This record gives sequence, C-alpha cells and structure tokens, in this order.
Amino acid sequence: MATTRPLGRRILDRVVGLLDVLVPPRSCTAIHSSPDLDDSIVALLASRPDDLDVVVLAEDPAAAAARLAALGLKGVRLVPRRSPRGTWAYLRSQLLVSTHGMFGCRPRGGSKQVVGLWHGEFGKLIGTFTGEAPRYFDWVPVSSPLSRSLRSAEFALDPHRIQVVGSPRQRLLLGGGRQRSLARGEQSRRVVVWAPTYRTSVSGMIRSDGDPEALEHTLPLDDPDLLDLLDRHRATLWFRAHPAASQRTGRLVSPYVRSAANSDLESLGITFYELLAEADCFITDYSSLWVDFVLCDRPLVAFCPDLDRYRDDRGLALEPHETWFPGPVTTSRAGLLSELAHALEHPASGAESRSHSRAVLHTPTCDPVTATWQHVRAVISGRG
Repeated sequence: MATTRPLGRRILDRVVGLLDVLVPPRSCTAIHSSPDLDDSIVALLASRPDDLDVVVLAEDPAAAAARLAALGLKGVRLVPRRSPRGTWAYLRSQLLVSTHGMFGCRPRGGSKQVVGLWHGEFGKLIGTFTGEAPRYFDWVPVSSPLSRSLRSAEFALDPHRIQVVGSPRQRLLLGGGRQRSLARGEQSRRVVVWAPTYRTSVSGMIRSDGDPEALEHTLPLDDPDLLDLLDRHRATLWFRAHPAASQRTGRLVSPYVRSAANSDLESLGITFYELLAEADCFITDYSSLWVDFVLCDRPLVAFCPDLDRYRDDRGLALEPHETWFPGPVTTSRAGLLSELAHALEHPASGAESRSHSRAVLHTPTCDPVTATWQHVRAVISGRG
C-alpha cells in the first residue's frame, strides 16, 4: 500500500533541504526519535561523552523532560522539534542521530550526516516493501549480515552504509550502562511481558493490517483462566500496547496484570527494555522485539490469532514465521494459555531454537553504544 506525505510537509522538507546545504554546521549532534526518547536514545544518552555537544529534538519537550528526570538522565539539553529553534538546531548540527530521519530523510548538505537507528530488525514488512519512499542514512547499525541485506532493501540504501555492530537499545536489554531493574517487591513475582504490534495505527503513518479485534476477542486481559494461570505461577503480566496503537489498558482489573506504557514504567524509573530484561517469558506476535529478546535466552511465545490475514495485509520479513520464530506460534486462546504455562514451568525448553536464532541474527563484535559514539566523534572531527 503506497503512502504519500501531505503536500505541505513535502514542501517544508524541500525548503529545509535547501537550507541544509546553505547553513554551515557546527560541532553539534542533534538526536531525535519517534516517540521521544526511545530505548536506543536512552542507552546513548546514558553513556554520552561529556566533551560532545548534544541536543535532543523533542516532539513534546515537557513530557521528554519528565521522562529524563524519571530515568535519572541529567544535563540533557532539550529543544522543541517543531519550532524555529528545533529547525535551526537541526540545520546547524554536524550529525543527526534519529530513529526515522527528519524532513524527508534525504542526504544532507556538505559534510553533514545522518545515523539511522530505526526501531527493530525483521518483524513485519516496512519501507519500500510497503510502498514507502526510500530513506537515506549515512550510517546504520544492525545486528547481523542478514539484517544488513534486508535493511538495504527496506530503505533502498547502499549496504556499505550499514554496520553490523548491534543496536544501542540492546545494551539496556543485556543490563549494560544504566543498571536499572524492577524494585525488589516487583521481582518477588515472575515477570511475563506481552507486547503485540499494532493492527490499526493512530499516529505516524496511518494504516490497518490484520484483524484489529483479534487480540481482544481471542484473549481479553481480564480472561478468568489467564488470571488464574498468573495466580498459580506467581506471575505478573505486563501488557504493552504498541506506541502507534490505541492503548488497550482500560481493563487492567487484576493486580496480576499491569500496564507497561512508558508513563507507568517511568514511575519505576525504568524503560521498556529494562522491563523486558527481567522477563521470564515474552509474548509477542509479528513485532521485531523478539529478535532482540532472543539475546536473553528465555522462553518466547508468538500469539497470532490473525496470522493468515496479517500475512495477506502486511507481510512478514522472515517466512515462514512458524519456522523462524524461536518458540511456539499459536493462534488460539487455549494454545496461548497452554504454551505460557509450559514456558513458566519449563524455562529451559526451546533453548536450542533460541541458540540457533542468536547465531543467525546476532553477530556483532563490539558494543553498539560505543560504536555509535565512535562514529559520531569521527564525523565531528572530520574523519567520518
């Protein structure tokens, strides 16, 4: 399904692109993510070099400032992204570090560069495979040669610009850098995290794929058998709606089911990946999150009640999904409850499949946060 940016946005992109050629840079790095301060950006800011000038371009500066405070990140300079100050900060930056790029994601002028972090690898089809325009990045971190090949096709990008160094967000998943975790009281129970991708997006690129009612109709969060299973296994289910989806948290009526929205996790001083690092089992579907979580070597379950329809509507990057996913793939309520119970009772099950996935999908030889900041420093110093 081809998508087109609104005419006004495209005109603004062209104007800013022309100015980007004319305005000389200074030794500054602009950082931007959608949504604000995602896990990769948090990982980078937690280890940012003191001698580099860094500014964060925030869609919602007040909420971003509150998030920084909750996560204990101090000394970060925020500028409203959609403001003259934000545009000027972008134009004057030597380097932009961004999840999606800005102003049409085209090549910048002169020696200016863009680092493209994106949100994940594999999962559902994205980019040129869904009719979007190519995205330009000068340097893109990924986790494997296989991912480099796919990312090159997704963005119509020269594969030499794609580096197999891992993703910065993975440092939080592996416990590096911030050393944050759930409070002791929370850890007395097992942790199950459920994070499906969106079916209908309400922000960003608006689209609908699969069956929007599939999850709620197949297994509502107040399902009595689900709550009984959690009680019997002394487990808490943390549900995270995709940031682009409507938030399915209105029926969290049990102490065994909690919201993993950013605002709820910030009250604990952690990010989503720091919660995921504590998970005894991870439930997802077509989301790319499973590719990162396999690094933890703990059970995964794919709950895909609309698998055939989602395949037809959107498509998946790794097919057949049932073969690539390193855990059981189920389409029914009974199947999910059975597989979740098995995962909690037999955490070593599926270890061989997870090991194979790690060997194929994760081959970096360095720390991704360090590698990213090394590239930033090289660009700022004129060596990149």
